[in-house]
Amino acid sequence: MSTTPISDTSPRFFYGWIMVIVACVKGSFNVGSAVFATSLFLAPMHEDLGWSRTLIFGALAVRTIGGGMLSPLVGPIGDHPWAPRIALPIGSIIFGVSFILVKWADTPLEYYLTYGGLGAIGLALTSNPILEGVVLKWFVRKRASAITWMSIGAPTGVMIFPPVLAFLISAAGWRDAWLWMGIGTIAVMLPLSLLVRTSPAAMGLLPDGDRPGDSERVSSARDRAITNERSFTRREALHSKSFWLLCLGLVLAVIGLPGYQAHWVPYFEDIEFSRGMATSALAVFGMFSIAARLVWGYLSARHDIKALMVVQAALAAMGIVFILTVQNNFMLFAWAVYQGLTLAVFFQLQALLVVTYFGRAHIGAIRGVMFPFITLGSASGPMIIGALRDWLGSYNIPFTMVIITWILAGVVIYMAKPPKVESTEAVA
Repeated sequence: MSTTPISDTSPRFFYGWIMVIVACVKGSFNVGSAVFATSLFLAPMHEDLGWSRTLIFGALAVRTIGGGMLSPLVGPIGDHPWAPRIALPIGSIIFGVSFILVKWADTPLEYYLTYGGLGAIGLALTSNPILEGVVLKWFVRKRASAITWMSIGAPTGVMIFPPVLAFLISAAGWRDAWLWMGIGTIAVMLPLSLLVRTSPAAMGLLPDGDRPGDSERVSSARDRAITNERSFTRREALHSKSFWLLCLGLVLAVIGLPGYQAHWVPYFEDIEFSRGMATSALAVFGMFSIAARLVWGYLSARHDIKALMVVQAALAAMGIVFILTVQNNFMLFAWAVYQGLTLAVFFQLQALLVVTYFGRAHIGAIRGVMFPFITLGSASGPMIIGALRDWLGSYNIPFTMVIITWILAGVVIYMAKPPKVESTEAVA
């Protein structure tokens, strides 16, 4: 496929930041309208339909696991010259429709087919392997900044969606709240997805907004190392010990993310906080999570990513100890601040670590293989924790289990050394 000649002049606004905006918004909808939406819809759906926590979160598991299982197929789309321009708009529509149809779900089967099955397809076609693959092709030296701003979407979703959905559920009922969430998803995500381009070369641009010859003037040793990185093919990555250790570490960590986060509102309601107070704490968490991403992004551009991930895992484990001690409003909001500063930065750090280890040329395909394992941990977490809560009548033991998984994640990631493969592919 022909590409536009590289221009000697670069525009004031680098088009690569459009890719970051699209990925950021998608992350906001994915976290805010899926993980936290399920948490907020739990009580009214349980009261109206009589469904258990396990059943309701089970559909979220189907959605997440199904999307993850499709990742090896859709991941290479992020490396293709034009495929993202087709997959992302279609996925945005399916993603929104999966919410809309829940309005008319009266049986568990209907709920699982719409929110779970259809949602898995939409999730896969707008997945992180595709969007991360695109973003990382547009940025090389500035990749830490790009991933940092891309990752801000998730905490923004935490700030926006819980209060909006709580209002919609209260004002219109849970069925119409699903409807309007789906309509809003399509209205926002579809136009943005039409702006995506796979690589700067297709538009006659260079990564980072550079001009020809700029790479020769890079003075930082770290920047030179990144610019001259070598990329592993998917086959080479799969034959490295580092790939499988990272997979294990990431799976252990994500049990302590969506699985744990999805139960925040039910947990606080269990210990007699109001839903309004709980959602206010989530907004505080989201605000400080945004600030944390900027701080950790600054650190990740200057320090070893793996070391930062090990530290983050230890801090995340301490946050779960903190939540188990919350007894009043002051402690609730203090926990929200701490958790915001230490928890969800995992996502930006792990994306940077994987591309640092394996390069960017085939990152969509490589991440596509990782995601089935990651999503198994991510999707099973809410269901396992919900089932244990239903069985034991308390969140103490399930949350203690999450503390252990974070500690193990830090140990395994520490053991994952940079891969060494004799034959690797250079990236221009």
